[in-house]
Amino acid sequence: MNQINVVMCSGFSPSSRMIRKALRRIAEKVDIRVISVCPSSANLAKHVEEITELNPTRTLVIEGCDGCCGSINLMMRGVIASKTTIMEKVSIVDESAINRAEESIMAALEEMNL
Repeated sequence: MNQINVVMCSGFSPSSRMIRKALRRIAEKVDIRVISVCPSSANLAKHVEEITELNPTRTLVIEGCDGCCGSINLMMRGVIASKTTIMEKVSIVDESAINRAEESIMAALEEMNL
């Protein structure tokens, strides 16, 4: 299985919404597993276990803001993702922003040989 773990924050900022919409489109095309770090940051045992069992070489972090909660939460659990992509900040989630996010994420996935 070539599945890539895609870790992101599940915040409600426009950038987070843009990323989620782009990832939904991507998930229809390629084998990805989207994981939110928010439950693990709340120390919910099941989600902490999910994060700590990630294969770093098959893990991509998508950051939507300066908080970098995806990378920080993984590092707190001893996981260093093989790739991190920092997305542009947007104030309005429109088709153009979603398309740019989708292209950027797909490029990162291709670099990981998905």
